[in-house]
Amino acid sequence: MKLYVINPTTKEKHYLKQSASTRNELASLLGSHRFRIEDGVYSVVNVKAEPSDSTASAMALGGVVGVAGGVPGVIIGGLIGALLGKGSTDEDKMKAEKFNRSQV
Repeated sequence: MKLYVINPTTKEKHYLKQSASTRNELASLLGSHRFRIEDGVYSVVNVKAEPSDSTASAMALGGVVGVAGGVPGVIIGGLIGALLGKGSTDEDKMKAEKFNRSQV
């Protein structure tokens, strides 16, 4: 899961280095409900979460591991990687939704 704020002027996403499961936890990590990124001051209320996209990388890793088994190994490895990545993505999506529903 990645946390970000949107710059109101440029509409660009600015990703935070911190990771937290709720906005209160994020405020605790930051030491305040307000923080500065580049030229802007934001509140933890402005922070949103989005899931990381790990399915493709897990599928590719599974395919690479499967190379030892030839074409069938690549296919089976890719499928296993996709299943593992899907489970990880679903969990990450739930965490992002939990963060986005959290109150300060």
